[in-house]
Amino acid sequence: MNLSQIKVGYLISFSDAIFAFSMTFMALSIQIPTFSGDIGDSELAVKLIQFVIPNIIHYVISFIVVGMYWISYHRIFEHIRTTNITIIWLNMLFLMFIGLVGYFTGLLATYETHRIVVISFSTVIAITGFVLALLWWYATHNRKLVDRDMNEHLIKYHLRRIYVAPLIFLASIGISFINVQAAQAFWAMILPANIIIYMKHIPRLRIP
Repeated sequence: MNLSQIKVGYLISFSDAIFAFSMTFMALSIQIPTFSGDIGDSELAVKLIQFVIPNIIHYVISFIVVGMYWISYHRIFEHIRTTNITIIWLNMLFLMFIGLVGYFTGLLATYETHRIVVISFSTVIAITGFVLALLWWYATHNRKLVDRDMNEHLIKYHLRRIYVAPLIFLASIGISFINVQAAQAFWAMILPANIIIYMKHIPRLRIP
């Protein structure tokens, strides 16, 4: 089979399966704590709060980020009309990092106070986003795989939305050398940053 003849729909279906696996693996990465059998209810409640809530927070962060990548992925593939060998392998590279997010989520849930783990997690998220941006740039450069008359503002809008997560996680690596907890808190900037970009571009996107 010639890889360049793979239909866009097949590529998307395969990618959706990898996204689903990665997001499921994130939930499975949350460890179940074990305590002595004679522990009291009040003590158990305190220990669960101390152990489970941080894990849930890391799971939610990872789920939101991968979910945003999934949304961006589908938004850009709405405009990609055909495939070639390069876009297929860029897609595979992107999915490889999506698959790694679940593993590093589990690592973060276990060693959240260690700088090297926060840096590793942030690096994987950042590289994943940059690969998706590269995929979109390649598809739209000289309108290679998209409609020839595609709105230039729409191309820039998708590219800037894709860049939000990787740039924030990249910046958090620097912040981690000052304070590890502050670096993790900085990840919350993803949502307001996306809103700002949307509000800035929406008037131009309405122009035919």
